[in-house]
Amino acid sequence: MIGDRVLRKEDARFLTGRGRYLADHDVPGLCHIALVRSPIAHARVRSVDVTEALLSPGVVGVFTQADLEAGGARPMTHRLSMPGIQPLSWGVLATDTVRFVGEPIVAVVATSRAEAEDACELVEVDYEPLPAMVDPRAALEPGAPLLYPEWGTNVFFTAASPAGQADAAIATAPHVLTERVSHHRIQALPLEGHGAQASVDPQTGGLVVIASNQQPHQLRTVIAETVGLPESSVRVIAPDMGGGFGAKQHFTREECLVALLARITGRPVRWAQDRAEGLTASIHARAQEHEVTCGYDDTGKVLGYKVQIVADLGNPVLYFSGIGPSLVTIGCLAGGYDFGPVSFDLRCVATTTCPVGAYRGFGQPEAHVTSERVLDTIAERLGLDPVEVRHRNFLPDAPRPWMAPSGARMDIGSLGPHFDQLLDEVDYDGWRKRQADARAEGRFVGIGLSTLVQGTAPTQYGVAGRFGSWESASVSVLPDGSVTVFVGTKSQGQAHETVFAQVAADALGVPVDRVTVKDGDTAALPYGMGTWGSRSAVMGGGAVVTASTRLREKMDLIATHMGGNPTFDQIAEEVWWHAHRLPHHLEPGLTSTVVYTPGNTIPVPDAAGKTNFEETYGAHMTCVVVEVDVDTGDVELLDAVLVSDCGRVINPMVVEGQHQGAFVQGLGNVLHEEIRYDDEGQPLTATLIDYTPPLATDVRDLRVLHREKPSENAGGFRGMGEAAIIAAPAAIAGAVADALRPLGVEVWSTRLHPHHLRALLRAAR
Repeated sequence: MIGDRVLRKEDARFLTGRGRYLADHDVPGLCHIALVRSPIAHARVRSVDVTEALLSPGVVGVFTQADLEAGGARPMTHRLSMPGIQPLSWGVLATDTVRFVGEPIVAVVATSRAEAEDACELVEVDYEPLPAMVDPRAALEPGAPLLYPEWGTNVFFTAASPAGQADAAIATAPHVLTERVSHHRIQALPLEGHGAQASVDPQTGGLVVIASNQQPHQLRTVIAETVGLPESSVRVIAPDMGGGFGAKQHFTREECLVALLARITGRPVRWAQDRAEGLTASIHARAQEHEVTCGYDDTGKVLGYKVQIVADLGNPVLYFSGIGPSLVTIGCLAGGYDFGPVSFDLRCVATTTCPVGAYRGFGQPEAHVTSERVLDTIAERLGLDPVEVRHRNFLPDAPRPWMAPSGARMDIGSLGPHFDQLLDEVDYDGWRKRQADARAEGRFVGIGLSTLVQGTAPTQYGVAGRFGSWESASVSVLPDGSVTVFVGTKSQGQAHETVFAQVAADALGVPVDRVTVKDGDTAALPYGMGTWGSRSAVMGGGAVVTASTRLREKMDLIATHMGGNPTFDQIAEEVWWHAHRLPHHLEPGLTSTVVYTPGNTIPVPDAAGKTNFEETYGAHMTCVVVEVDVDTGDVELLDAVLVSDCGRVINPMVVEGQHQGAFVQGLGNVLHEEIRYDDEGQPLTATLIDYTPPLATDVRDLRVLHREKPSENAGGFRGMGEAAIIAAPAAIAGAVADALRPLGVEVWSTRLHPHHLRALLRAAR
């Protein structure tokens, strides 16, 4: 089954409208929650009057944070204990101070969403405005208004590598490049927003929470802590989901609020995020600025690399903390390149804007755009081809695993041949000739390259918080020979029901249609770590492979005991219905539950102070060709190719679909989308008229080629779900810069929307 183009099993219900999402879980007596949110970016809350709202038709109750605390609510916190991080806790609802437009202050429960929203209009909040702070660099200036005066600064988290080696290498290099790269704020924008529904089990008194969340087990932990229940009294179910893309990796105030209000009111309650809430009061991403300095020689070889990062966290009231993507950024600054000594300085800054956290790629696109722009610029300054400069900076073929500057051990294939395969497939030399012909005609065609080595299935996060380096699965062969698989991951469109069925079927030797895969229910497994970080195939697949293989080995022993030639179904029947005939050393039943982890998951600092850890790396080489209309600023994609090594390919069709979707998101990130605020912290992109994702007419098919080097973990799989969204912004930025180079335009920002490009062109002229 591994490697077969099996049609997605879940598509039958999704494409016929039989998916069951959060909003499809209506129950008798269901009430709805609407929220009074701050219209001011920064203010003291002098008073809240809910008298009129309580009298509004259909209202069941109106709640402030004081009401929630009277009902047992406990503070929320980022739960991280790390050097350089500020202490921070917050209420499920804001109390004395609001710190971004959209921060929730009052919750209204009513018999319909419309009635709840009408009552919200009757709540009176008296605000004392305070200075807004939207620009993270301005927030670092002496005398800047402080969001949390008790810190004495607006820096929420800081980290830096030991000084010395990179500075010394740069100081002695023949050439030095220093530039500032701007990565603008965007959002994941899943089709289905955040949401949760909760009710009290009348028999046990426990909570049942249905939530559109990527990590149901961790959400259970957070809800139990906030509500004040043992985890055994909370069941979380994540149903079919209309996308997540990392934004639903976090655990929001509203999810905990729903659980609290179900207990306080005794009613089943639901909150479902509308689009305006999603755009202004959910989770944003990518907002970083990099000041990069590197030294290089006459051949284009980088000798030392240094990046100073200012990351905008917005108001960092987010669990787990929004510093996660920035930590990943500093861990992959060099990516698949040998840049000599690499150093960083990171400052994560609080501003009066919406919290910033995870989005597909999770800090890697920011690092990758910067490194690829640096290499393209080195090539331009030295008069070299960007291909030549990349070849000179690739990680060498030995040793393997390669020790990255972050301390990760990287087991990847040879990058040079992989890159050459990309160049052959895209016809790089042919495009260079067509580019020259186009320039002679007054047209501006550019070629962009991205050579991504992507860390997937992270194993080190257990050090910083509750994000583990393992995954669980339970595989059972039933009496009729059918197979059930429960996994701790959570699909949001990644075809887990298909690929995990293929993995189990391959290991057990049964047809894939005899395997049923289930996820998203905390009652099915003791704990699971969910889906994030391109981890599901590696961690979840590894758990399914291991559990299935153990079952197969047990069945082989039973087959030998039965004479050597029984069928699969006969063995299943023997185990369940005739257990008394089994050898005494074999337990009855055919169920295997596994908690699987690849590699070393207990980081131990070496003599140099580095912490070595395993990650499963994939390698993905991308080339795009664009044409820029210098009058309108529009960018047309002419060609796009990705050569992908994700280890053993479980289902090529699923991999290609994941790459295509991620590529479109990456294209949207740089050519269309941006979250913007005015100087007072008012959001300027509160609707999809203002925040403009790409349309079908903006998209071109990405040609995907597979290049398989099995990893050393169970199954040989490597992650890939985020690869194209990491690679695309860098490749597209490089292509646009290459196209506009004859006009003297330099590209040091991910803002490549038409009006931004027109501004760059005007400045160059």
